Amino acid sequence: MHVNGALVSGTALVAIEVARSVPAWLRVKRTRSGHGISPVSMGVLAGTGPGWIAVAVLAQSVAAAVAGMVWLVFHGLLWREVAKAEHAMNKTIVAATLFSFAAIGLVTIVGLGAGYMEPALGSALVIASACYSLPALYRGMKSPTTTGLSLVSLAVNSVEGAIYFVGGVGMGGITPHGHPVLAYIFFGGLALASNLPRLVRAGARRAMNRDG
Repeated sequence: MHVNGALVSGTALVAIEVARSVPAWLRVKRTRSGHGISPVSMGVLAGTGPGWIAVAVLAQSVAAAVAGMVWLVFHGLLWREVAKAEHAMNKTIVAATLFSFAAIGLVTIVGLGAGYMEPALGSALVIASACYSLPALYRGMKSPTTTGLSLVSLAVNSVEGAIYFVGGVGMGGITPHGHPVLAYIFFGGLALASNLPRLVRAGARRAMNRDG
């Protein structure tokens, strides 16, 4: 029963990654616009991607690890389209990627040496969650248009945030029941807080035909 539940939740999580990543990538590819997308968020997400996969492995969540790898591939495709559509964002995206990757790597090495790798990595990713969620929220709410944002992706991001939050507090699903994961709690909470407002704004603008 437990295995079947884990298999179902794992399959659902991978499907969610595809459902949120593909529309985001295709939206920018079709509109050739990155309006509403934060270059800081793009870079931080790319740089911390390997860290999230590591957390999934440490949390014994094969589902989250596979989903993380699937997401990382599509995030790379999205990055390429944003870079082509918004040349001014390129330097910021690259700088944020390199800085966040180096920071996560350093924290992991220090944590491993001290014998506290999981808490150290989890804490670093909590900070990283804020570093990409808040700029994404600000850019999405303040940008003149939301042409580069996918409504489907924002909606799925919100659902994914709820799934990670539930797993993070130890209620089961993508992690073993009774195994809380601090990084997932903050990731899920911030995902909900940063995606729902942008979903409402972008949806309202599309309904009024203000964005393409």
